[in-house]
Amino acid sequence: MEVIVLTETPQQAAKLIQQRLALYFKPRTQHRYRLDIVNNIYGASYNFFLNIQAPYQRERSLPLHRLRVYQLAYLETVVHLLRQTTQLTFNFVDFTTQRWPQKQTLIKRGD
Repeated sequence: MEVIVLTETPQQAAKLIQQRLALYFKPRTQHRYRLDIVNNIYGASYNFFLNIQAPYQRERSLPLHRLRVYQLAYLETVVHLLRQTTQLTFNFVDFTTQRWPQKQTLIKRGD
């Protein structure tokens, strides 16, 4: 039996995340919006979430996408493409002491 592995390109992943952001992101006054990128070390993937904080309410976290290609260079390309189209704050979770492959800077919160 032959196993077929389908992987998406960074451009396809960024486009899918942008489409889902457009679906969920509705600008409202006094709301906070943040894009969380979580390093899932146990599942070997990167997860994207849109966090929305309304005044006097709990924060909501909406899952956007899961990158199954567990490589920092791939993630760096996807993040670069996303930064070109959105001005949301990026929050990197569980990337302790890791560095971007091309820039060689630490991956940190709000980088």
